[in-house]
Amino acid sequence: MTVTLIWLIAFAVILFLALRAWDGSLGQVVMRRIPAALQLDGDDRWVWSIALAVLGATFIVNPISMLLTLIILALIYWVAKRVGCWLMRRVKLH
Repeated sequence: MTVTLIWLIAFAVILFLALRAWDGSLGQVVMRRIPAALQLDGDDRWVWSIALAVLGATFIVNPISMLLTLIILALIYWVAKRVGCWLMRRVKLH
């Protein structure tokens, strides 16, 4: 129960701060970094703020699992990139 309460409080605080900072630098950074296919019309502010709040609150409550997940995702990305580069060198494009 305590962990859930801490998560809810962290979620609310991070959501409030993300929504407040959206018109400033946060909105510009998010719009610059995401591809056009993922950009919505007017709901970007709410969708990305909620996503950031969920990730932030989960990171506050359970940081070790989040760090291990990020490390595993980074390793998978690195291996996929290496294999992709190796395959592109092996394929003859003519």
